[in-house]
Amino acid sequence: MKQKFISLALAVMLLLGVTGCAMSTPASVGSIGGVDIPAGIYLLAQYNAYNTASGAAKLATGETASNVKAVLKAECTGTINGEEVTTDGADYVARLTLRSLQYYAAVEKKFDELGGTLDEAATAEAAKTADTQWENNSDLYAANGISKATLEKYQLNSKKADACLKLIYGENGSSPVTEQEYADYINNDCDYLELVQLPLFDQSTYTFASDDQKAEIEALANQCRDDLAAATNESALYSAASYNTNDGGNSITDAVKAAGTGNWTVADLGMSYMIVRSLDPMEQGTVDDFVSRYNLLDAMKSDALQDEFYAEGAEMENNLSASVMKTYSASKIKKTVK
Repeated sequence: MKQKFISLALAVMLLLGVTGCAMSTPASVGSIGGVDIPAGIYLLAQYNAYNTASGAAKLATGETASNVKAVLKAECTGTINGEEVTTDGADYVARLTLRSLQYYAAVEKKFDELGGTLDEAATAEAAKTADTQWENNSDLYAANGISKATLEKYQLNSKKADACLKLIYGENGSSPVTEQEYADYINNDCDYLELVQLPLFDQSTYTFASDDQKAEIEALANQCRDDLAAATNESALYSAASYNTNDGGNSITDAVKAAGTGNWTVADLGMSYMIVRSLDPMEQGTVDDFVSRYNLLDAMKSDALQDEFYAEGAEMENNLSASVMKTYSASKIKKTVK
């Protein structure tokens, strides 16, 4: 009995010892520039980096993006920090992950320095986006240690970046864009277009126009161009242009520049014929009209601010824990859920 009692006591001691030494995953991987980097944000940044790396990886026949070990060993070529990089997948993922975290930290720090706050609309939109992401891919996110709360935190960071744009360059910002800067941008970097689009693709049947049909539509496009060119007043102009309208975007810039301001031309865009002309924007409205109608601030300054965040993040003191990041190694990424 005594021997059994001692054996039982020893078993209890061993059990207590195992319980006391149980490991838990760290909630943070450290900080960048004094900004805490939650483990979930790290895992999300790493997961996104892996997806980018898998597209840049030179994989052997039969290997796919879901083969994590293959991707991490494969040669990857792509652009990081504005430079073309060729390295193995594991290093590629690590570099992209760090760059993403540096950006995240720079946004958080700048937002706080500017005394920024998010309104209810911004926070609601961030939550809605996170909800959608979670609904579409919750199993895979969960398998990679990424929660819905992490997705929302990441979306809030994006909203903070948008807020910083206004806090710096907006009307009441620290370095507001001037009316002259807006005017220069409108005149030199924008095309103000009037256009008519004649599609070559039937969306109901998913079929392209035959050669004969395309010839007929091309003739109609040329007739429409001539009718528009001959229009002498606004009502005649819009009668001639009543076929169909759509935003042609930058793909027709060359065509309108070749035709000259105010002259109608026909552009073959593959999926459609577009009858289009450019107009002098300042004859169509004032600077205030364009600023209120279009998001010019984002078009003018968002890329520059993004570059600034990346640069500032890279200069911040890096206090990420190598041992913790090893705990969350990219080799543990899952691309399939059973």
